[in-house]
Amino acid sequence: MIPTLPISSENQQKVIRGLLIAGGLYVGLRITGKAIKSRRQRQTSALADERAEVRQAMGLRSAMNPSGISWLMWSDGTNEDAIAQIAAQIQDLDTVATAYRSLYSDDLLKDLQSELSTTLFNAFLQTVSNNRINTQSGNPSGQSSTGAYTAPQRLVVAKQSVFVRTSPDASYHGAWYEIGENKNIFKTAKAGEFIGYATGKQHYDSKNNVKFIEVAYKIGPLAPTSLQSQIGVTRLLWISASASYTDQFSSVASMEARYPATRGVTKYYLPISGLGWLSAPGSRVVTVAGTRVMDEQFQTIGHVKSSVLIGYPVMSLDGHDAHFTLVRTLEGHDRWLASKDIQTQ
Repeated sequence: MIPTLPISSENQQKVIRGLLIAGGLYVGLRITGKAIKSRRQRQTSALADERAEVRQAMGLRSAMNPSGISWLMWSDGTNEDAIAQIAAQIQDLDTVATAYRSLYSDDLLKDLQSELSTTLFNAFLQTVSNNRINTQSGNPSGQSSTGAYTAPQRLVVAKQSVFVRTSPDASYHGAWYEIGENKNIFKTAKAGEFIGYATGKQHYDSKNNVKFIEVAYKIGPLAPTSLQSQIGVTRLLWISASASYTDQFSSVASMEARYPATRGVTKYYLPISGLGWLSAPGSRVVTVAGTRVMDEQFQTIGHVKSSVLIGYPVMSLDGHDAHFTLVRTLEGHDRWLASKDIQTQ
């Protein structure tokens, strides 16, 4: 039997005092916590009545965390339809994310990425992008506040050396050991180089945790000698959306003021009229291999390289040995191309 030592009355009093103090602190913290929570809820309710971004942040949180208990969010289930509906209302994702962080001390995009599949998260980003976030009216300086999202016709410039790709996949880096793999690096843009005009389409590469925006341009007749062979070519390319790598501008003047090396490039790097249509699924035809272009009588009139934007899909023709797609070009001409050499996006 283990002997026990008697506890003196003085020690008993110390223990009791300690328990009383601890209990008082616990009760005080609970009361203070409830008061702070109640005050925050009242403030949140008031803000929600005044500011759309607060309502949207609260709606997104409710869709991801229906119970309202933060530590249960992982098992709560997610209302994907509600998230899609709220996405269609968002005009400025930055302010919604700021409101979300202020309300819940969490990162909105990280929570969405953990709750949604990659496909649904990309759909969320694309819906918000189509709402014309980061537009000039919402950002008078003409420069994107974060560089993470874009809107059609914004001018995109490399802030530092960065890969320009033919697809939104950051898996390849031009290393010697990648020789023979399906690399998608179109070129390496230098710091201060003009990349192109944003189409409004964006993509999240979840495998490599990289957000991409798509850019397009057409080489005009005033191109320098080095680009003479590409006059008339229209390209679709992808670049990292990180503010560390890219700047976005809503006007040529603001771009040239910040990056003097871009002066004059927009005279021959031309925008595509109506870039907004490019962000709609199935709205454009892009070559995935070099292919011949045929007129309406199926006579060959030229050839184009891979990763070139051709135009709008019109119809397909599928026979025993013939599979062709009729495309209306950006200039309004109807042209036939081999279906295997193109992709409708």
